[in-house]
Amino acid sequence: MGGARLESALALLLIHGGHTVGVDALCEAMWGERGVDRSVSTLDSHVWRLRRVLEPGRARGAASKVLVRDPGGYRLVLAGDDATDSGRFVRLATAAADRLAAGDAAGALQQASRAAALWRGRPYGVAADEDWAHAAVARLDAVRAGLRETHIGALLGTGAPEQALGELETALAEEPLRERLWLLRMTAYRDAGRRAEALRAYTDARTVLVDELGVEPGPDLKALHAELLRDDASAPVAAPARAEPSQHLPAARNRLVGRERETAEIAGLVAPGRLVTLVGAAGCGKTRLALEVARETAPPGGSWFVDLTVATPERVPDTVASALELPAPGPVEPADALRRFTSARRMLVVLDNCEHVLDAVAELVEEMLVEGSQLAVLATSREPLEVDGEEVVALAPLTSAAAVELFLDRLDALVPGGVRDDESMADVRDIAEAVDGLPLALELAAGRARAYTLTEIASQVRADASTLSRVGRGRGTNHHRTVRDAVGTSYRDLPQPLAALHRAVGAVPGPFTVDVAAALTGMTTTDAVDGTAALVHRSMLSALGPLRVGGVSRFAQLATVRGHAVHEADRAGEDPAARRDAWVEGLARAKPRLGAHTMASWYAALDDDLASIRATMQRTLVDAPTPLGATLAARLGLYWAFSGMALEGDRWRDAALRTLGAELVDPVDRVLLLLGNANSRLVQGDPAVGRVLVRDALAVAESLTGDDAVIVCDDLAVTTGPLRRVGDAEVLAEVAAATRRLAAGAPELDVVVRHTELVADAAADPRPELVARFAALHDDARAADNLYTAWSAAAGAATIALAADRPDQALPWARATLQASADAGLRDNAYALELYGLTLGRAGEDATALRVLGAAEAQHRAAGVPWPRNEEMSTLLATITTRLGATVADRARAEGARTSLAEFLA
Repeated sequence: MGGARLESALALLLIHGGHTVGVDALCEAMWGERGVDRSVSTLDSHVWRLRRVLEPGRARGAASKVLVRDPGGYRLVLAGDDATDSGRFVRLATAAADRLAAGDAAGALQQASRAAALWRGRPYGVAADEDWAHAAVARLDAVRAGLRETHIGALLGTGAPEQALGELETALAEEPLRERLWLLRMTAYRDAGRRAEALRAYTDARTVLVDELGVEPGPDLKALHAELLRDDASAPVAAPARAEPSQHLPAARNRLVGRERETAEIAGLVAPGRLVTLVGAAGCGKTRLALEVARETAPPGGSWFVDLTVATPERVPDTVASALELPAPGPVEPADALRRFTSARRMLVVLDNCEHVLDAVAELVEEMLVEGSQLAVLATSREPLEVDGEEVVALAPLTSAAAVELFLDRLDALVPGGVRDDESMADVRDIAEAVDGLPLALELAAGRARAYTLTEIASQVRADASTLSRVGRGRGTNHHRTVRDAVGTSYRDLPQPLAALHRAVGAVPGPFTVDVAAALTGMTTTDAVDGTAALVHRSMLSALGPLRVGGVSRFAQLATVRGHAVHEADRAGEDPAARRDAWVEGLARAKPRLGAHTMASWYAALDDDLASIRATMQRTLVDAPTPLGATLAARLGLYWAFSGMALEGDRWRDAALRTLGAELVDPVDRVLLLLGNANSRLVQGDPAVGRVLVRDALAVAESLTGDDAVIVCDDLAVTTGPLRRVGDAEVLAEVAAATRRLAAGAPELDVVVRHTELVADAAADPRPELVARFAALHDDARAADNLYTAWSAAAGAATIALAADRPDQALPWARATLQASADAGLRDNAYALELYGLTLGRAGEDATALRVLGAAEAQHRAAGVPWPRNEEMSTLLATITTRLGATVADRARAEGARTSLAEFLA
């Protein structure tokens, strides 16, 4: 690998194969506890080295297909179980055991030998002893131990007892307490005709088990011992068949859907002496999954189910003892009786619904899982038990595809034949999305199919998924009678501050940050940080992670949880939406001066809490229009335009002007709304209407003075770009004159005024010497921290150079437009990309030009802008396509459509 750090990084990525590994986790694995202080660039350089090892043939600049970047970290892409040695090892070991159980000893021996050949010492190399690798190493060690037993059993089944005895010597020396190995040793001696040694093996086994564990041999050893004592010559020469494990589990009423991966993962974790806790939100299917795992992994002592739904803390031991069918313990404490009963038995106990008796369950589990215990415990809870050695598995809702499959499965049981037409499937997908893929909600929604159409059910769950309730048998007794009741069991146990936070964040129909949580409750940021983490711990919130590397974490309620929160807020007479609206207004009014370097962080804040912004705009522009709605539509116009959401911005502005009217809109907001709509009409190919809207805005702006006048100058500067592209020199001159008047007394806007005047001058006479003036303005704008003016000035220089047929002079300025756009925090800039692609095409860089123009086309179309936008662009695209060939050209444009502005710069 080229060093221990890369080896550790690869080990961590393999352990979590197919899942994102966070940047901090990778840094800690490579550099220890101080690793989190490493810079992202340092990690990226190591990732680059790692990719060279993993993909030695990858072309320079090509995207990695094996180690990909996700929000917040990196993910190793694995194509099936055989993509890694460990995956292939587990698959082969499992297949060998299955074949032996089916009586195919020869096939089992072949598979077991192939699996054993993959074992090359401790897994994961130098990382094997790290804390984060212990569980993965232990899992593979356990598989290897089982494989060894399978291999020995297969040798016996194929008539090779002496070879089996040779392997058993080594195996028992390493693991003398594995009873199965002693059973195989006795069987091998018996099959080899060495009866006396087989009996002595039983005596040795009993001595070890009694001395070390204080337990007698199990029933299989005793049965074989009795057979040997009888010296029954007719006994078959084969390993004794193991009795089918008993299962004390509720019957499964229907099949488990969409949980194949989780079932295999949890089954691999369940082992003697271990606690595995399955955590997740109410209704996500923890109980059903735990029962499936218990059926598949039932050990010799059987699987047992304990429902703790109605248990009180003091009655937890008695409830467990009763479920395990223990007789009354007399003077012995129930916990002691349980420990004695379970410690020597290879059994699995499922403890279901632990959340409301958490401390009592944790204490009991600690008493039962003593050193050397053969008991395995699988718990379900909405928060971890926090017992030493606990393996916590967080269960998320179903994926979209699995949610649709589950709904259709339950629907088919109610409506034989089901539905599969396009309209019905669209409703099914709506239902699955509206309930966030929550299995309980999907089943309850399907239960309404006898009474309502799918379209009606979709409408009902979109309105409030938490109102879904069970119909038919079991309505009054099932603890999940309604979705709202299921959430309510967690809500009732919340301390008052957490309950208030739960109710408040219901006002956000999507992801939110801690800043919003604090604003909605009036908490300090510190209290909001702690409270949010506590709700995540209790599965009342989902942690989504940051949108970008270095960004802030975001959180969200499931739709069913949010429905409960809104209901409880109404009952309490609270209006958290009002606090949300006030916070959104503050964020909108905090918009920095256009082009300032702080615009990037402002755009990021808007991205992070976009759900809150949209909810407030819906309320203040559609549900109950107020002047605040117009202010938001006006002040956020440039955000929509420069974030790939231009059409959404159009809808909000139109709603503001249509529903509120001129008399209810503040003059500043009205100017901004008119300019925003003017820009849209100009770029969408309607210059006549755009020109009228610009002049309407200038007429309103004549009454503005002071700070109000300064505010609109930024948007006037933006208008010059679309006006320049349609060649409207007359209106540009009017905009330049208005900007100079409005910016009087604001020296920080000097570059803005110069910019509007220079653009107007260039529109009237695009002479080559203007390149130098645009270049000087670009440098001055950067010095003045006005990145918008910088990229617009660079675009002006490139445009004038192209007009003079100087693509070599235009190219660095076209690239400067991209750089300034990225520095200003813009994710996309269709016009900067269009100019850059056009310049590359004019310079003969055909393939690169098409990639860039593919990105520009995708962004233009998303904003409703016609493409190609003019005859020059149409001609250029046709010429390059002819030179490269249609197939290559189409591939380049498609690749470009998936490439960001920042990636082009890189």
